[in-house]
Amino acid sequence: MKSRSAAAAVTLALALLVIAPATAAAQPITLRYNWTQGDVLTYRMVVRTNTAVKGGPQGDANIEQTMSQTVKVLVSAVGPDGTATLRQSIEAVSMEMNGPMGKLAYDSAKPPAADADPRVVSMSKTFGAMVGEALSVTMAPNGAVRRIDGTQRIVDKLMKDLPRDPMAGGMAQNIRQMLSEDALRTSLEQSFSRMPDVPVKPGDTWTAQQSLGADAVGKITGTSTFTLKSIDGTGDAAVAHISVALALKQQEVPASGSSMTMRLGANASGEGELVFHVTRGRVERNTMRTDMPSTITVRGQDGAPMTMQNNTKTTMTMELAKQEAR
Repeated sequence: MKSRSAAAAVTLALALLVIAPATAAAQPITLRYNWTQGDVLTYRMVVRTNTAVKGGPQGDANIEQTMSQTVKVLVSAVGPDGTATLRQSIEAVSMEMNGPMGKLAYDSAKPPAADADPRVVSMSKTFGAMVGEALSVTMAPNGAVRRIDGTQRIVDKLMKDLPRDPMAGGMAQNIRQMLSEDALRTSLEQSFSRMPDVPVKPGDTWTAQQSLGADAVGKITGTSTFTLKSIDGTGDAAVAHISVALALKQQEVPASGSSMTMRLGANASGEGELVFHVTRGRVERNTMRTDMPSTITVRGQDGAPMTMQNNTKTTMTMELAKQEAR
């Protein structure tokens, strides 16, 4: 009888050992950005885009583009509630394009030669001129961007360096849209995803919205639905694995009379994965894949419209490359 009791006790103890981690893992956990003043984080971001065009002026075409950036984030200050002031700058940028007009490549570490392709020179005057320029971003502990400073200085610099040719007007418009507050906030909150306002456990979901507007597209709203899949590891090694589902919707039609308009397809969407270090409160890796079908209408000089069908697939990967403490 004693041996049976001992065996039962051992069985119960083993069962408790198995159940305990599962019970701990099911406990709600708070996910927050935990910035430390003086820290410097370096992220490597790569965006790959493939656009299939049907009905273009030169027939069907396929355009591939890869942009790589090295982004440095300096934590300038942290408030009592965890709100941080971040100094964010692009340290390096490179781009490769391959399309109907051939291949071209630009690297901010290698200034273009005097006889370089004019398109590469234009890239050096836009993307290259942004290297080293910093934005000041005020971010709440849940990732909400409360304020962005420094954009006008960068816009003024880029405008000053624009070439004096007919293309300058279009480039100026693109620069203003790329550095608009809405565009920058959307980009930042996609890279440093919003965390839930309440503690969560595996299986729980939360949402966040971003909006983007331009003359050619009207207003597009993105709704991200996050799901906490698991918490792996314990203590300082604990990381949260979060899935992301993105739904895109065109809330407002493009402005009438525009020379180019775009209507987003009804099934525009995306999906991604986020790896978040729980204790240190930082993004370790963020990946998003989007599929954006659209219809583009362009009016020629004679006023006749031309309609093209686009299907753009994009993959964005951002990984923490290095963290330094001052």
